[in-house]
Amino acid sequence: MAKGKEIRLKVGKGTQRGDVSLSSFLPETVSLRVSYKGERAATVVLTSEQVEQLRQALNEIAPQGEMHLRLAA
Repeated sequence: MAKGKEIRLKVGKGTQRGDVSLSSFLPETVSLRVSYKGERAATVVLTSEQVEQLRQALNEIAPQGEMHLRLAA
C-alpha cells in the first residue's frame, strides 16, 4: 500500500451528493471515509486483508468491463 496517499471520489446524483475518500497514512492500513452533503457519515480503518476482501466484493458486484450495475429484484 502506498503510504501518504489519498484518493477522493465524488458520488451520488443531483442534490444527493457525497464523497468517498481512501487514504493510507498509517502502515498496512487504509482509511475509508464517507461523507454526505458535507457531513461525515463514517470512517473505517481497513487492514491489508480487508482491502483485498473489499476488492473481491466490488469485483463480484461490478466486474470490470461491465457498464451498468444490475439491481437485484
